[in-house]
Amino acid sequence: MIHKRLAPALVAALALCACSLPWQAAQPAQSPTPAAAPAFSLAALDGGSHSLADYRGRTVVINFWATWCIPCRAEIPDLEHEARTQDPSSVVIVGIDWRETADPVRAFTTEIGVSYPILLDLDGAVYDRYGVDALPQTFIVDSAGRLAKSRTGIASRAQMEAEIRAVAG
Repeated sequence: MIHKRLAPALVAALALCACSLPWQAAQPAQSPTPAAAPAFSLAALDGGSHSLADYRGRTVVINFWATWCIPCRAEIPDLEHEARTQDPSSVVIVGIDWRETADPVRAFTTEIGVSYPILLDLDGAVYDRYGVDALPQTFIVDSAGRLAKSRTGIASRAQMEAEIRAVAG
């Protein structure tokens, strides 16, 4: 029964890792002064279009992910929890899927009950603008539209809540 003992360790290791995107260029270190978050406008699963400007005045948690990324899948329930418990007039969660068409993304998000906006970055341009080099990668944009925090890999629910609280106040 070695497999039964190794399974939890394997799950934990995957949860702590990120899905590498090795074809992405390395990014420079973050500046101590928050920079403006790169603008974007993307098609959403709900049929509309969403842009970062739509959320000006609110803290925006942008989670870059893909359906095939195991750590991404592990983190989504905690993002959903935040989407349901945060005040939507001050904090919004947005998921940006990397280079997948709507059908598999819709099937996955419907299956697990995602209620926050899911956007499709079909050509990877927004990923490139944000310098995403592994999945999941999360950015928190403050109410003035500045990049306040970034993290590669998944976070615990407590860590996620602390990160949001630190930016949103």
